[in-house]
Amino acid sequence: MQDLNPSQAEELLNMFAEGESLEAINSSLALHLVDLARELGRDALVGRLLKHAADVSTSDEDLGWCQFELMKYDGSTMEEMVGLAMQSSNDGLVGLAAGIYHHLALMTVGSDDAETFANRSMQLRVENDDIEGMIYGHALLAHIAKTNQKWEVSKLHLTKRLEIIPESEKFERMEALADLAHTHTTMNELEDAQKRLISSLEIAEEIQDLSGILVAKWGLADLAEISNQPDEAMVQLSDIMTAFMEAGEIAPPAVSARVEKLTSS
Repeated sequence: MQDLNPSQAEELLNMFAEGESLEAINSSLALHLVDLARELGRDALVGRLLKHAADVSTSDEDLGWCQFELMKYDGSTMEEMVGLAMQSSNDGLVGLAAGIYHHLALMTVGSDDAETFANRSMQLRVENDDIEGMIYGHALLAHIAKTNQKWEVSKLHLTKRLEIIPESEKFERMEALADLAHTHTTMNELEDAQKRLISSLEIAEEIQDLSGILVAKWGLADLAEISNQPDEAMVQLSDIMTAFMEAGEIAPPAVSARVEKLTSS
């Protein structure tokens, strides 16, 4: 679904808008289409897809996910969602319960409840040996810790996240390295930050990901400026512009603005 451009996504949803093709899809696909419909503001279709997903669900877990999505669609209270999470856990639907607690943590970031929900979600994912879920869980716990300015805790979770991402998942490792580097920089652990950014950059160049190159090079420019090395910062920023030019893309305006600022200072 994530590879669809907006017009393709719109065309796909139009196939199901009148209901003629709706009966041909299963519960899982219907729930995936719900996210797509939300992104495109097709609220009426969201409701119809959710109803169809519930009608054709073939397992308690599928039905539970449908119930949870309907709760979000109807604007159910946090207490009602907690109730569903607890019931799901009691029924052995651990993945569903973990997903609900994860969502509740995102809803409550900035409050004490967020960490409680995120920890409960993580506990369930560990019990279920859900590696992918744990990767998301550590990222969430790190985000909550950053919000509360608990940088050591954030670093701990980002490090654990990096450790469990498979080597084959290049894009995910690239992002995880850059996230961890940001925390190292905030904690003034500049050497560690540089190592992480260089590793992130190597992956970004390997998979030819412009966004990854931008993030890594921008971070290395930050480190250069912090270390009072404006010439090195200029090299990193110029490399960004070169990478975008070679790919036939226009570099973000912030890059040229920063180059101009360095040049005039």
